[in-house]
Amino acid sequence: MMKSLTSLSAAVLLAISIPAAAQSGSTRYITDQLHVPMRSGKGNEFRILHRGLPSGTKLTLLEDAPDDGWSRVRTPGGEEGWVRRQYLVSDPVASIKLQRAEANLERFEKMEGNLGGEVRRLEAENQKLETALDAQKLKSAQLADELKELKRLSADAVALNQRHQKLLNQHELLKQEQVMAEAEIQRLSGSDTQKWYMYGAFSVGLGAILAMIAPHLRPRRRRSEWAN
Repeated sequence: MMKSLTSLSAAVLLAISIPAAAQSGSTRYITDQLHVPMRSGKGNEFRILHRGLPSGTKLTLLEDAPDDGWSRVRTPGGEEGWVRRQYLVSDPVASIKLQRAEANLERFEKMEGNLGGEVRRLEAENQKLETALDAQKLKSAQLADELKELKRLSADAVALNQRHQKLLNQHELLKQEQVMAEAEIQRLSGSDTQKWYMYGAFSVGLGAILAMIAPHLRPRRRRSEWAN
């Protein structure tokens, strides 16, 4: 009788400490105990089906009886039975958490190694890009100098062309002045020739007139003087 009251009191305390609203089909884990027996019924008097479910075993909750302090579960191998609720927890136990943490740590270390390699690759690529950028800057500076020189040569060419055009205009003006001078010389030459022609004709005419009147200008001898 005392044993029954003790079991009942423990069950009541366990029911108070553990929420009763457990849903069928959810996942439960064996606590950090070495082995937990699974029985055929709700009580220690029932036959043991599995003498040692190791800590961290993942179980499927089929039925929860918080008033009795037992839960019906199914093992990963498909075996069903009852275990005490005090050995079941909703979260993975420390060993599973440790395994997961170690797996995550290994994964992170691997990722870190990959990231380290990626960082080194990016640094090498960045170095190449910086070298290429420096080369482009140098080339840009050279092109800027060449452009400046071309602008200077272009300005000199424009000034030279303007000077050439000015000389051409002056040459044309000199040619026109030369043509005008030659025309004036020809005009003057023609005028002098005509003048000399006129002087010659006047001289010839004057000579002819003098030849015509010269006989009449000779003095006559008196006949009386010849007679004597």
